Amino acid sequence: MKSVPKGAFGYTDAHKKRQLLKTFIFFLLPLGIFLVGFFTTKSKENYFTVIAVVGSLPACKELVNVLMFIKRHSMPKALYEEIQSHGGTFETAYELVLTTYEKSYPITAIVISGNEVMGYTEEKGNLDWKKAEKHISTVLKNNGISQAHVHIFQEKKQFLERVDALALQKKEDLPFVSDERYPGFSREQVMRAVILALSI
Repeated sequence: MKSVPKGAFGYTDAHKKRQLLKTFIFFLLPLGIFLVGFFTTKSKENYFTVIAVVGSLPACKELVNVLMFIKRHSMPKALYEEIQSHGGTFETAYELVLTTYEKSYPITAIVISGNEVMGYTEEKGNLDWKKAEKHISTVLKNNGISQAHVHIFQEKKQFLERVDALALQKKEDLPFVSDERYPGFSREQVMRAVILALSI
């Protein structure tokens, strides 16, 4: 099965398929142990049953991951190509589900340039995106990236216009100390890596 890294186009669908397969295998193993015990002892009351029950816990954990992704789908290819045509020279990430202590925020795309983090979401619910922006800013600051300006747009036109405006600006020479956790990464690459770490 093709592995698509987190933050890449197509990640959601690929991750969901991979998790479904893992969940199936993880449930199959304890089931096999249980059946071996049942057919060898002719009873459910044996050590094999205990091992099977304990062995099903990782499978349950994988099932939770599946349920979190079951209603989500990868973004349309046409939308990905449209965003790439505007922000392809910047650090980008796609199909993120940003997690905070209170809520999860689905973000279709993020473009990073200098101190600017611009996100676009297709989510039309009543989520408080200011909280998501503040959360990203705080985590970036805690990881040595101060004064990051984070804005998540719900309108694609505004998002793309902002990306285009940044492409026309001269890039700032911002102070940056290399992070030993991300050797060889630029400032924008570290910012992307930190944001990916916040996402499932």
